[in-house]
Formats: sequence, structure tokens, C-alpha cells
Amino acid sequence: MKPKSFTERGQALVIFALAAIGIFGIVALAIDGSAKLSDRRHAQNAADTAALAGALALGSENAYWKIDALNRAGDNGYSDDLVSSNVEVYRCDEGGSSCGTYAGSSQYVQVIITSYVNTSFARVIGINQTINTVQAVALAKKAGPIFEGSSLVALNPNSGCPGSFLVGGDSTITLNGGGMLVNSDESDCAFEQQGCSMNLVINGGSIVSTGDENVDFDGCYAGSSPPVTYNEDVTVFPTDIEMPDVPPECTSPLGSYSSNDFTQTTTLNPGLWDVNEFPPKSGGGITVYDNMVMNPGVYCMNDLIKLNDQHLTLTGTGVTLYIRNGHGFKFEGGTINLTAPETGDYAGYLIIVETDFMGAPEECKIDGNPVNTYGGTIFAPYCALTINGSSTATTPTNYSTQIIAYELKLNGTSDITFTYDPDKSAKSRRKVGLMK
Repeated sequence: MKPKSFTERGQALVIFALAAIGIFGIVALAIDGSAKLSDRRHAQNAADTAALAGALALGSENAYWKIDALNRAGDNGYSDDLVSSNVEVYRCDEGGSSCGTYAGSSQYVQVIITSYVNTSFARVIGINQTINTVQAVALAKKAGPIFEGSSLVALNPNSGCPGSFLVGGDSTITLNGGGMLVNSDESDCAFEQQGCSMNLVINGGSIVSTGDENVDFDGCYAGSSPPVTYNEDVTVFPTDIEMPDVPPECTSPLGSYSSNDFTQTTTLNPGLWDVNEFPPKSGGGITVYDNMVMNPGVYCMNDLIKLNDQHLTLTGTGVTLYIRNGHGFKFEGGTINLTAPETGDYAGYLIIVETDFMGAPEECKIDGNPVNTYGGTIFAPYCALTINGSSTATTPTNYSTQIIAYELKLNGTSDITFTYDPDKSAKSRRKVGLMK
């Protein structure tokens, strides 16, 4: 057998070396690639938990929320030493953040972890290190007054003209605390004063608009000029608003009532008012009296609430009226004195109008009466709500309530006073959750 030449042996060695490098490459891909993938999963878990820790602290108004996020990442092996890892923590309205659809919002926390994984076998082919970059975004919604405690809120973000917040009539409208929020980027007339004889007085607040120069007072307006603040780029779209949970009373028990013939009083009980009309009428052997008292609790309504009996007296303390989607309310007569509960899941909510923001807004209405009282938040984010001052009232109609509607119109010929009490109005609950 003829021996191989030097050239042939060299070629064989080269082939062997190339094969060995290929084998090492495959091994490197299997082992170091697996290590990179494992680290990526671990880094993502660390980013998730760090973002949640930061969001929890931010939602609790902890000034050291970034440190909480960094410490949680460190507890999971990513110490931000710039050698093995780099950890960045941002609020989504800060420079350096890359929060995508959450960009610009102060209610979200972003954590970005970059980790450097040293290789074992891949060094043979010149790869000494691999890099993983992961991120997480968490919601950090703190508890507090809804819409920062604005007393009157109109939510239509694209109102057109006339605007979503109309103030007219021949009277003085006074706001004590809270101010107005006009949530519209309409360029001209989101807020309109209509009528030369009305006067708007705001004590302890202002008209806040999320548009630009879209709060209009007619040239004939001779009343007080309330302060106006423009806060662009913070328009809230109603579909993003968190609705309160559907109460169990919307399933059972059925709302019931009983009458006391001696006192001539009808007592109403919480529950689902579906079969029984609200307010009930006489029938079935039961006499229903004009004097009605509501026991505390949640009253779930599967129909329009229409109070138009001038003889009706309706009183309720610690009550919430939850109106199902597709229905509204019209308070057009009688003496109505209602206050929201101070504790429980619906604390501060007097009226909630459920909605899926489909179709036209519900028509809602309150006619003023100086003997009526409403205490708590009227949360009707997809109602076109009209509030009229009584044409016969000689004293102001007083509302101790926060009113949130899609469109809001204040009208009438008698004075109306709105007083915002943060202790008796609804509050948003602190909410923390991983978004991405």
C-alpha cells in the first residue's frame, strides 16, 4: 500500500479539524444555546416580578419604588452590576422608556433587563458571550378620587360642536370644590357657555380641558370668568375606563317590597328589580304608598328608571342604583333624597350606569328640586346627561355629588350648587397587574 503524501495527510488533518470545529459548533449550539434560552426565561421572570414590585410600590405612593424594583431583580440574580446584567427601571412617561402603547402614562412601570451569559464551548468558534434583553410593563394604578376629584366630568373625547359640556339657562351655577373636567380634544368648542344671563362660579377648582383653547364663553357673557387650565395629551378614552364590577344583586335575590298600612309607607329591599317595576305600583293585593323608603344595599335595575310622580317621596341611605347596559334614568318629579354607602364594594357610588360603549349614548336626566338631595358619585360614562334647575324654585338646588357622564348639559332658570365631598364620593381601587 502506497503511503499517503504529506499533502494528503495535511488535507486529512484540515478535514478532521473542520469536522471537529463543526462538532464543537453543534455542541456549542446545544449547550450554550440552551444556557442562553434558560437565562432568557429566568430574566423574563425576574423582569415580571420586578415590574410588579415597582408598580405595587408606586401605586402605594412609595417614593423608593425604583429601588424596590431593582432589589427584586437582584433577589432573582440580576444585580445591575453592569458586568453580568444591566437593569433599567422607568415610569412609562420618562425618557428612556419604551413602553409601546403605554408610552406617556405615569401609571405604568417598565423594567428592562439585559443579561450577559458567558459561553463554554462556543468560545472555540469565537463567541465568548451571549446577550439577552427582556422587558416587562406593569400597571401601577393608585387608589384615590376618580378623575382626580373633578366634580363634573364630560368624557366624550371627540365632541364636535356643540360641545360635550354645555352650560346655559338663566341662573348661577356654583361649584364648591373639584372643578370641571372636559375630556375632549375638540379644537374649538368642547365646552360652551350658552345664554347671556347665566353665571358660572367655581370655588376651589377650575375648568380643565384636555384640548387646546376649546373652552368658549360667548361675547355677551357678563358673569364671573372661571379659571381655565389646558392639559393636552392626557385625553382619556371612555372605553379605557374601568367599570365597577357587576354586583351579585344582578342575579339574586329579586328586589322586594312591603307596605305598612298604619304609617302608609312602602319599604323597598335591595336585589334584582327585573320582574318588579321600580318604583313599584299597587297591585296583587298590596297597596303601594307614595312615601317609599329604600333599605341600604345595591338595587340592580334591568330597565329604565323613571321617577315622574310629583307625589312620590323616595328616601334611601346607603344605597347604590346599578342600571344595566342599555338603560338610563330620568328623575323628573317627586321628592328624592338618596345617599351612597360609605363602606363596602360600592362605597361612594350612588348611581352606576353599566355600558359597553356601543351605539348612541343613553339619554339621562335630572330635574332640579331644592328639596332633593343626592349624595355620592353618579357614574354614567355613556349617558348624555341633562341637569335642569327647577323653573319654580326660589332657593338653589343643591347636589352633594360627583357627576361623570359622556356628555353633560346644565340648564334651567334657577340656581344650582354642586359641592364635591371626597369623603363621600367613589374612589378608584388600587390596581397592580402585569401588562406585557
